[in-house]
Amino acid sequence: MANSLNLQYKQKQSLQLSLKLWLPILQAPIQELDNILKEYSNSNPFLEYQSSFESSYSSTSNSDERRNFIENMNVYKASLYERLEEQIDSKLFPTPKSQRVAKEIIMDISKEGFFEGNTEQIAIDCGVTESFVESIRQRFRFLEPKGVGALDTYEAFYFQLLDLTIDDKLFVFTKKLINNLSSVEKYATHHLFQEATALIKSFNNPPAVEYLEEEPYIIPDFFIEIDDDIHVKMNNNYYPDIVVKDPFSTKSDELKSKLKEARDITNLLQLRKSTLYNLVLMIVERQIGFFVGHELKPLTMSDIANEVGFEESTISRAVANKYIQCDRGLFSLRSFFTNAVSKDLSSSEVKNFISDLIENEPHEKPLTDQNLVDLVTQRYKIKMVRRTITKYRKLLDIPSSKDRKRLYILKGVSDS
Repeated sequence: MANSLNLQYKQKQSLQLSLKLWLPILQAPIQELDNILKEYSNSNPFLEYQSSFESSYSSTSNSDERRNFIENMNVYKASLYERLEEQIDSKLFPTPKSQRVAKEIIMDISKEGFFEGNTEQIAIDCGVTESFVESIRQRFRFLEPKGVGALDTYEAFYFQLLDLTIDDKLFVFTKKLINNLSSVEKYATHHLFQEATALIKSFNNPPAVEYLEEEPYIIPDFFIEIDDDIHVKMNNNYYPDIVVKDPFSTKSDELKSKLKEARDITNLLQLRKSTLYNLVLMIVERQIGFFVGHELKPLTMSDIANEVGFEESTISRAVANKYIQCDRGLFSLRSFFTNAVSKDLSSSEVKNFISDLIENEPHEKPLTDQNLVDLVTQRYKIKMVRRTITKYRKLLDIPSSKDRKRLYILKGVSDS
């Protein structure tokens, strides 16, 4: 298999193609290939193109799959980051410097809508003071969705509270509840308690919750079946058909260049297919245990790159935005790469164990990071430091034990 991949790589080199053609075709998610190849065909008289969607609609593939895909193609919704970019105008951010800082802040906002950046670093990068960066972040409370750019749940609620026009006494009491989310029950007898908690329940939590509710429809690039053998099937239904037409001969150098480009593009599409197929087969072989119900084994992109003779950056581009469907569900190719904690223990397995522990933890006393260290050490008989567990928890987008306790209490208020 390695020889086969090396041969394909040499074939790619022999084509003497520019990265301008190769990288977009290699990196593109399967649903974006149509647009890329359609653009090429529009500017190239020798390239004949048929949309994969047209052939998919007339095929016998699952009708629900086609309907879901069509709906997701036709109803476009701006992402959180696009929505924020649209609001960086001269009204709230009147100078080029304030707009630059605002855009830097956007880059450090999580998918939930919280600011996770470093104001000191942004100040250095933009040549301003840290207090100036903070003043720009504070202006995010005027943006939609409400609460975006806050540091945590408390500030997100406070941003949203500031946006309301309410009685001063209700404002002050609601602010007090927000600052004391871990002990709201002690205010239950207050005459404004019901009204204040109703306001808090109406707030976005997290700030960008409306952008988390609709997951994008994902088309798998490959289908994997495991029985006595490994079956890797490419999802050809969504690959467009392209052919080279040479309706006339010409001595024009410009047209000859276009004809060569058309031939190169058809070759590159086939090269994408064979490269991805062999990479997927290699990944599945090394993670075969996962497909029969076990955890992932340690595997890095450099492991694969070294074996097939690719650059690690090429492997990274090849697996980006690619997915496989198997009995266990839909998974990104990138998720099969995981670092080693010990010889046969992957960081992915430890993360899954941490997720399970937190999912089943007692709400009145959530597990601290040190508790998690002790349980991981007990389970896997390895030495683990707390900062590593903290890093894993953050990578899993799991709040600290204190924040989880507050969220549990708030949820209790919400359910009451």
